Amino acid sequence: MTATRSEGSGTALRWSGIAAIAFVVLFVVGFVLTTDTPDGNESNAVWRRYFLDSGHRTGMIVGAFAFALAGLAFLVFLSVLRERLRHASTGAEWVATLSFASGIAFVAFLGVAALGLANIAADVEFGDSPVPRDASIMRSFESLGMGSMLVFGMAAAGLLILTTSIVAGRTALLPRWLVVTGYVVGVIVLVGGVLFFPVALFLLWMLAVGIVMLTRSRAVV
Repeated sequence: MTATRSEGSGTALRWSGIAAIAFVVLFVVGFVLTTDTPDGNESNAVWRRYFLDSGHRTGMIVGAFAFALAGLAFLVFLSVLRERLRHASTGAEWVATLSFASGIAFVAFLGVAALGLANIAADVEFGDSPVPRDASIMRSFESLGMGSMLVFGMAAAGLLILTTSIVAGRTALLPRWLVVTGYVVGVIVLVGGVLFFPVALFLLWMLAVGIVMLTRSRAVV
């Protein structure tokens, strides 16, 4: 029975690690494809010319699907992380619950971001709508998408990192260096606001946790 439980734990860690790394890759793909739009101060003509290009529209739609897949991969990672935190947080179960809730909120905000960033492109491709002549609507949807991701999404991600680090600091759930790093990264991501730097830190943290889970899955026999 013990061997079966350990084998199951190792498999869960392995899939969680793979999911974390897949999330990072898919998120980067989605981010690159959906945010390569003109600067906000560009003219209406420049914005309209961008969306008149079917290649640009297709790229934004593919990016939205990449975000959707990233969200699914994140849920796989989060489900295993939740179980690990729940078993490690004796006496502070609410912290593990808050970590899980933060992860769910992040996925929700990521979905809003994807819909906002790809809305115009999808409307033109699938809804046979004309490209708007007034670029203000394009800017508005991009602002909605980026705001959801950079403000609300990163706030949820920062809270996830902090709560995970709090529980991991009391146990051997994560290496000590990653726990200490998590405190710093969590605060920066939480209060980073509209900056792009916290996004990179969050992705690096996810990558590090994914690698640690993969490494530890091999040690579970």
